[in-house]
Parts: sequence; structure tokens; C-alpha cells
Amino acid sequence: MRKRIGDILVDMGVIDRTQLEKALEESKRTGIMVGEVLLKLGWINEEQLQMAVAVQSGAQILNISDVRVDQFLINQIPTEFVSSYNVFPFEKENNTIKVAMNNPFDVVARDKLARMTGCRVIPFVAPREWIINAIDLYFKKGQNIDNNVMELIQSAGDGEPHEDDIVKLSHLLIDKGILLGASDIHLVPDQNLVRTFYRIDGFLHQEYLFPKSFQQSMITRYKIMADIDISNPNIPHDGRIRYQGSTGEIDIRVSTFPTHLGETVVLRLLIFSKVIGNLLDLGFEKEDLSKFLRVIKRPYGLVLTTGPTGSGKTTTLYSALMAIKGPHLNVMTIEDPIEYVLPTIRQTAVNPKAGLTFGNALRSAMRQDPDVILVGEIRDHETAELAMRASITGHLVLSTLHTNDSVSAINRLIDLGVSPGMLASSLSMVLAQRLVRKLCPECYVKVKTDDRQKKIFSRYGLDPPPEIPKSKGCESCFGSGFKGRTGIFEVLYINREIEDLIFQNAPRGKIEDTAIRYGTTFMFKQGLKKVIRQITSLEELMRVVAYA
Repeated sequence: MRKRIGDILVDMGVIDRTQLEKALEESKRTGIMVGEVLLKLGWINEEQLQMAVAVQSGAQILNISDVRVDQFLINQIPTEFVSSYNVFPFEKENNTIKVAMNNPFDVVARDKLARMTGCRVIPFVAPREWIINAIDLYFKKGQNIDNNVMELIQSAGDGEPHEDDIVKLSHLLIDKGILLGASDIHLVPDQNLVRTFYRIDGFLHQEYLFPKSFQQSMITRYKIMADIDISNPNIPHDGRIRYQGSTGEIDIRVSTFPTHLGETVVLRLLIFSKVIGNLLDLGFEKEDLSKFLRVIKRPYGLVLTTGPTGSGKTTTLYSALMAIKGPHLNVMTIEDPIEYVLPTIRQTAVNPKAGLTFGNALRSAMRQDPDVILVGEIRDHETAELAMRASITGHLVLSTLHTNDSVSAINRLIDLGVSPGMLASSLSMVLAQRLVRKLCPECYVKVKTDDRQKKIFSRYGLDPPPEIPKSKGCESCFGSGFKGRTGIFEVLYINREIEDLIFQNAPRGKIEDTAIRYGTTFMFKQGLKKVIRQITSLEELMRVVAYA
């Protein structure tokens, strides 16, 4: 028999026996559950009740600050069901559904949800009010956004939209982007209309079409929200919005660009909890993550992430900062621009027009007694040399570089004028990375591996699997066959032997051979391992990573 909730609260030391007896009497008199009675009496709080319910049921307590909601799952479940049973399904993974519940013992709700979806239901304990608000936001509001947008378009007819309607519309477009998990929203003027796109998992999806009469009002509204000068539409502008929406506050970076059809506007949705998380969630192999953590926890050294724009370099470094930051460390960043505001970290945006370059900012930051410095990008000899001097003199320096792979970073820095000796003594690790789309678990299929594909696996020393996954496409993934992205990492750990090779300015091939001997797995092979584990497809891997 499971222990009563009141007895658990007594064992926890939250209430005493006298309080429990009074609560039991009130429960019998009113028919209200003991936990709710104790809440109303003010003898316990919601968090204490959740802990007791979790102990009683064995369910986990939901971390509501880090919930990633699967909007496509929500579209498959009736609003009436979640409202009636006060449950909030928020994530589907393979054949399981995670659901937030105030009462995880509600077997009827769990059974109905299981029959409705054909999946196993995993309950998480969450506050009643949070569940109610989540249902209102993701089910009721989420399903009504499209209707509201259409109503605003129809109300304008062939004329100019009303100012109040444009204000409402600007918020609806952002809310839609948040609900879809989009990274960017694009407003693109066309000849006779305005197109709206959402970038999801790296790809643009067209969503709304607006009459041409909406163009100027919509663009002006976003420029005002971002504190951008509206008097000169003929030059690019940048601004920032602190948006207070139904999901809470988020930062939005706004960029405008003049075209012959009018200004285009791109809104970058900077949702901190969605992007910056645990390093374990980024896609590292276990051995590589262990090496990376070991290096970033050193008090000194230079750690570089490399790859093209949009490969997740900054996200990796931000996540690294979150893993090592603490009250005992002075952590500073120099960025262009500041992407996410990180708690307890001193962040600075460069401003070349005012004379604040990466080099100048880094030189000044060194006089602020830092322990860890993140330099947004190494672009020139001055910044490279200052970063290395900082790492040699007892500071951990994290930065990014634009190269295609890890070994190329060494050549790039030498090309910038850094001496091989200084580079050898300062560099601790180079992390090359790419982002690949993950297969949609709802629709991907397995196909027999053909001879050409087998040769690819064999060439990289891997046993070819009899079957490999292939994307298909369904409503859940916008027909793309993919949902979400993960990282592929190539970790070059600078040990004593590689350090000596850098000092000697050894040929690239010799450094590569030595790195492989000490455990470096190059990027394409890392990706093939994810294909074998059915995380991504071979076609997606070859789209993102060069096959040589």
C-alpha cells in the first residue's frame, strides 16, 4: 500500500501530526483532498505538495523553466480532453508521451491519452496553475492564432489596416513563431503581397500571405518596437526587442534590409531555455564530451569552436559557460552582438564605429581581473595574439573561428600571423562542428543499405548496417521528414605530441594522423555513427558535411 500524502508531509517535516489531524477532519467534512486542504490553510506551499505527490507516485517533478513543448503533438490532441482532465502533454519521443499532471494517480486520464495516441504515457508532477496556463496558451491560443490573423486581414479588406490591428498582428506573428519553435521570422515584400516565413530546424516554411497594403505598417511597427530609425528606409538597420508575450519575456534581434520592393525584416527569436542547455543535449559522443569538460574546467588555455555560420558554435560556448560559471569566477564575454543575456556574466558588445573592436575590448577586459573570457570571434592578428597571451597568462579563453574542420584552425591562425610557438603553448582544444536535422520519429522508414552506401561506411572503418533510416515526411514535421537538430563534433585535443607538431609547423597530414591515433574521430565518421543509431539520415549527413 502506498503511503498517504499527509504522512509523507509529516515525514518531510513540513507539518506536524496535529496539523494533519485537523486537515483530515476538514477533508472528511468538505470532500476536498487533504493536500488541497493543507494548501488552503497555508500550512504547505505548492512546491512542498508536489514533492510529496512525487514521493507517493514515483513520478518526476517537472522542471517548468526548461519545458520544450512539441506543438505538433498538441495539434493531435483535443482541447476538450486536456481541459477536462487538467493534463498537459508536452513531448513525444518514439512511442512515449510525457504529460504534466497535478494528480499522477488519475488512471482514467492516462488510459484515455494512451488509447488516443497509441503511446505509453509518462506522468510528471506540475503545479495546477501552471498546467491551466499551459493549456490556455498552447491549445486554446495556439489553435486560434491562424483564425485571428485571417480575421485581421479580412477586416482591412482592400484598404489600409487599422493601427490597433497592426499592433495585434505583430504580436500574433511572434507568438506563432514561439509556438512553432522557430528560430527566425522573415517578412519579405513581393510584387503584390507580403510573404511571411518561419525558419524551423534550419529551413524556411512559408506561413502567411498579406496584402501589399499591410507592408509598410507591419515593417514600421517592428522598427518602432526595436527602437529603429523609421525615417531612413534605404539603409540596413539593427535593433532589439524585449518581448513580453504569453510565454514570458524573450529577446528578439531585428534586422532590416532595403530591396527594390521595400524593406525585408528578419526577427531572430532568442529563446534562452530553448537553445542554451546542458552540454549533454548538444549531441556529443561520451568520450568527446569528457575531453571537452576536462579542458573547459582548466584555469587556463585557448578553446576554439570552428565551423560555418549557423553551425551552433556560439551555442556550444554559451552552454560551456553555463557549465563552469559560479560565484567564485569572473566570467566576461566580448560579442558581436550579444546573442543571449547570461545570468551573473559580464557581457559586452563590440562597437567598431565607436572604436570598441574585439582587440580593444579584449585588451581592456584583461584589466578587469577575469578568470574566463569568451571572445565572439577571432578575425585578425591583433585579436588572435591577445587571446593567446591571455590564455598563456592564466586565463581560460573561449572563441570561434571560421574553418571547415579542426586541423584547419591551426593553419588559419598561423595565416593570421600567430607564431607556431605561441600557438603551441596556448591552444588546448579545437572543436569543429555542424548541425544536422534529426529524423522525425513519426514517419521515418528503414531501407536496405545498397552497395554504394555500404562502401561509404566501410571506407570510414564502420561495419555497414543492413538497413539505414530514410526521411519520409508527415504533417508533424511539415512534410520535411525531420524534427529538431543535433550537433556533430570533431574534437582535436592538443596533447604533448600534437603541441610539438604545431611548434614545428608540421604538415597538416601529419597532425591529422597523430590526432586519429590519439582518438580524434573526424566529422563525417561521427555523422555515420548517428546514421547507424537512426538519429539522422545519410542524405542529410552528406548535405551538411563534405564527403571526401
